[in-house]
Amino acid sequence: LKELAEAIEVHRLMKDLDESEYLNRFHRHRIVFKDLHNECFFREDEPPQNGECYKMLAPEVKSKKAWFFFGDSQMGKYFNALDYPYIITSKKETDDLRCGFLDYVHLPRSEEWVYPQYNQGPAKFGRKNHFCSDVASAGNRRFESDSTEGSNFMELLTVDFASDVEQQTRYTNTTQETATLHVANQLQLRGLTYEDSVCVVNVGLHDQKLCESKSDSHCLVIYVTNVKVYLNLLYNVCGSIIWLSTTPVRDTHNPNYPQRNDRMEIMNEKIREVLAKFDNGYFVDVWETALGNTFVDNAHFTQDFYDNVAGLFSSLM
Repeated sequence: LKELAEAIEVHRLMKDLDESEYLNRFHRHRIVFKDLHNECFFREDEPPQNGECYKMLAPEVKSKKAWFFFGDSQMGKYFNALDYPYIITSKKETDDLRCGFLDYVHLPRSEEWVYPQYNQGPAKFGRKNHFCSDVASAGNRRFESDSTEGSNFMELLTVDFASDVEQQTRYTNTTQETATLHVANQLQLRGLTYEDSVCVVNVGLHDQKLCESKSDSHCLVIYVTNVKVYLNLLYNVCGSIIWLSTTPVRDTHNPNYPQRNDRMEIMNEKIREVLAKFDNGYFVDVWETALGNTFVDNAHFTQDFYDNVAGLFSSLM
């Protein structure tokens, strides 16, 4: 109640401020909103099982049998850093990182690859190479542990936009629909339900490729609209949805890259608002922690950052 009262008072004080000052003060006070929006702020200086993110997530997701990770190369790095707590008895990986998605999920390609609309990916490689991803270094993979108590597994699925037509099938029109269908198939195959599954999700870095020749406000509307559709798909197969915030980039004003940190901060705030409307949605904010780490290129960090974030999920598995 004390935190709620403080949050209301902060909101009252900020009502009449201009937008830049509002955001400045919001960033200083936003931690008081965490209980209202199922969100937490990840910190590297906290042991995984003592941090606020663990305390928020553990009652809902601890020791769930099926963990799905959806995203681009950033999510791939988190996934690769996981210390899986079970003995791995089988594994599966896609043969082709960029173009092997549909072979991996055993779903037939659509007879004709339909080009994306203005608000959809792919934007680069996948647009010229049909049934391939824009992202080059992720690739689907699954690690599984079989025991007398059933199967536990974790799986990475390459989904690099909030909406794209990279992986079209005879049954689905978008990669997001295809990934959701695959999750449903995997749960059914093992006699599990959505209540047994946790979905860790992020998109945002590649979506900004769709901002070319569009205003920031138009770009933001496209992104948020696509995320809403994506989350509604996942809601049907995920017992819990954990959204990892999009991370900052190094060269935020480089014309060779479409990503802008000021835009991405607003994107993150919008997804907070969207996710708060889902009764199974949680937002893990890694933005500030990422800013304190060393970049190795425009979008990626040294391994310590991924190890620390992955430690949270390893402790929850």
